[in-house]
Amino acid sequence: MNTGGFTETIWHFAGYLRIFQDEAREREIYAGDPAQPIPDEDSDGYHERVRPAVFEETVSQPVIFRPQPLSDTSRALQHPTLASPSQPAKIMPASPLPAKRLDPQSSDLDYGYGYRVVQGEKLISVTYQDGGTETLLSLHQVNHASDRDLLTSDAIRYPDGTIVVPPELHLNGVMDAMLLQAEQAVPAGVPDIRNGGTSDIIEAFESRDARWVETGTPTPDGTPVSHAPDGRFVDGSSSSSDPPVPSTVQIAPWRPAENAPPDHAEKQITTVEPTGGVATIAETGLNTQINAAIILDANEAPGSMIVGGDYFFSRGIVQVNVLVDSDHVDVAISGALKPAIQTHDNAVHNIAEFTTHLVASEPNGAAATPAWFVDILPGNFYDVKSIVQFNGLDDSDRIVQAESGTYFEVKSGENSQINLAKISGLDSYDIIIIGGDYHRADWIYQYNIVLDSDIAKVFTTGDTDDSTSLTAGFNRLSNIASITTYDSVAFKPMLNAHHNLLGALDDRFTILTPNAEWDLNGNRSGTLHVLYIPGDYYDVNVITQVNMLTDADQVIQASAHAGTTQGVATGGNIALNEAHIIDPGTLSASKYLGGDAYEESMLIQVNMITDSDTIIIHDTRTLVPELVAFAQDADSHPGSDSQESRPVIPDPAQHDHLTSNIMC
Repeated sequence: MNTGGFTETIWHFAGYLRIFQDEAREREIYAGDPAQPIPDEDSDGYHERVRPAVFEETVSQPVIFRPQPLSDTSRALQHPTLASPSQPAKIMPASPLPAKRLDPQSSDLDYGYGYRVVQGEKLISVTYQDGGTETLLSLHQVNHASDRDLLTSDAIRYPDGTIVVPPELHLNGVMDAMLLQAEQAVPAGVPDIRNGGTSDIIEAFESRDARWVETGTPTPDGTPVSHAPDGRFVDGSSSSSDPPVPSTVQIAPWRPAENAPPDHAEKQITTVEPTGGVATIAETGLNTQINAAIILDANEAPGSMIVGGDYFFSRGIVQVNVLVDSDHVDVAISGALKPAIQTHDNAVHNIAEFTTHLVASEPNGAAATPAWFVDILPGNFYDVKSIVQFNGLDDSDRIVQAESGTYFEVKSGENSQINLAKISGLDSYDIIIIGGDYHRADWIYQYNIVLDSDIAKVFTTGDTDDSTSLTAGFNRLSNIASITTYDSVAFKPMLNAHHNLLGALDDRFTILTPNAEWDLNGNRSGTLHVLYIPGDYYDVNVITQVNMLTDADQVIQASAHAGTTQGVATGGNIALNEAHIIDPGTLSASKYLGGDAYEESMLIQVNMITDSDTIIIHDTRTLVPELVAFAQDADSHPGSDSQESRPVIPDPAQHDHLTSNIMC
C-alpha cells in the first residue's frame, strides 16, 4: 500500500544496512599442494586468487592490495602482553590434521601478512578481555488524546423549547469488548510478548524453546510447528498488488478536487454576500493514527559462528483489524432532492512479507591469522530489542448546526497521532562462539481497533439547487509488516576440532595451534575479533503496534433556505501500522552447530468488520423530535405543515453487533 511519506521515512532507515564482503586471506599449505607463485618484484600488487564473496543482490569485485611489512612475530610471541600476567601461557596442543603440513625449508621462513612459521609451526596468540556489549532495550511510545467536542445551536430546539444537546456516549465497555475480540483472534501458540518488557520476552522464549525440545512443538496445546513461506501476503492470499485508497473528494465531496487547476475567476465581494455561499458543513472524522518502526539488527552478522548447543529461530507476524461502523442516518427532505449518502466503502487490509536472502561465501583464512582478541562475557548473553507504539484517541463529537444564510463549516476531527522509531545495532566481531544454545527470534504484532458508529440527522428543503451529501464510511485500517533476513545456508555439524577450540577458549589458552578443520573466516589485517559466550545467547527483536480510535459522532443539521449546501463527513479515519525488521545472520557458510536446529515461521492475518447501517429518508412531515421545532419556524420551507407533523423516533438498535443499544 502506498503510505506516502511515512513509507519513505521507514525505508530510509534500511540504508544503514551494510553487507560485508569477504577479504583476501592466505591459505594453509599442505603436502601435495602446488607451490604458490612468487609475485614479480616489479609488481606493485597482486590479485586475490581466493574465490570472492557472492551475494544475491550485489556483485563482488576482486580485491587488489599490497603486502605490508610487519614486525617479527617470533619476538612478539615472547612479549609479556600476549599472555595473562596472572598465569603462565597456555598452549593448545595440535590436533591431528587430515593432511600432513608441508615442512618449511627454513626454521624461520617469512610467509608475509604478519606471521612466520617458527620451527615448523604457525601459532596463534590469544588475548582475553572481559567484554561484549549486551542490549536490553525496551522503547515505548504512547499517544493518548480525548477530543470530545460539543457545538450547539439555539435555532434547533425540542418542541418544549429546550435547546437540543445530544447525550454524551460512554463507550469504554464497547472498546474493551473489541480489544478482547482482537486478542481472542490470536491462536494460543503465539508467544505472549506484546507488552514489550525485556524480562518477559526472555522468559517467554526460554520456556517456549524448552517446551520445543521436550515435546517437539513450542505451542502449549501441541499444535504442530508452522512454516509460513517466503513472499508477500495480502489478507491471507499471496499478492503483489496494493489495495485501492479512497480519495479525499470521495470522503468530503464538497471539497475542491485534488490537483484541480486553480480558479482564476474574479468576483466582487461585498459585506452582505457570503464569501463561500450558503452552506452547513461538518467534518467530524478524518482522523489519522500512524505507527511506524524499524529494527536493523546486524549485531549477529559475523563471518563465522559456532554454537555448541541447540539453535532456535522463531519469526512471526500477527496482524488484526477490528472495525465497528454501524451508522444511523435519518434525512428529512421535501421536493425532488436526492441526497447522496455513503456509509460503506470501509477498507481493512493486512500486508505481510517474509524475505530470506541466502549469502554464498566460502570461509577461509582464520587459521592463518596470528592474533586473536577474544571478548568473554560469563553466563548468558542478551541482545533484546523491543519497540512498543500505542495511539489512543477518543473523538466522539456532538455537533448541532442550523443554516443561517452564511457559510458555516465545522471541523472537529482531523486529529493526527504519529509514532516513529528506529533501532539499529552493528557489532564488528569476526567470529561469535556460543557454548550453550542460540535463541533467535523476530516478531511483529499489529492491532487496529476502530469504533466509528455515527448518528446523523439532517433536515433540508429539497430544492433543486440544494446539495446534501453525507458520508459515514471510508474508514481505512492497514497493517504492513516485513521480516527480512540475510543469512547463509544451514548449520554444519561441529567437528572435534571445533569442540577442542571451545575447550581451549574456555580454559583461556593464550597460544593456539591452528587447525585447518576449523574452516573459519579470517581477514588480511592479521587480527581476529572474537566474542565467546560460555552460556546461552538471546537474540530477540520485537515490535508491537496498537491503534485504538473511538469516533462515535452525533451530527444534527437543518437548513430551511433554497440553494444551501449541506455536508456531513463522520468517517474517513485512517489507522496505519507499519513495521520492518531487518536481521542479518552469519555472512558465510562457516556456521557450525553442536546440537539440533529448531525453526518456525508464523503468519496470522485477521480482519473483523461489523458494518450494519440504518438509513431512513423521508419527507419533512415525519421529523425526529430534535427537528420538529425548527421545521415549524421555517417559513421558507415549501410544503411543510407543522400542524400535521408527527414526530417519529426510529429504533436504531442493532442486536447483531457490539454497539447494540448505544445509539438512541
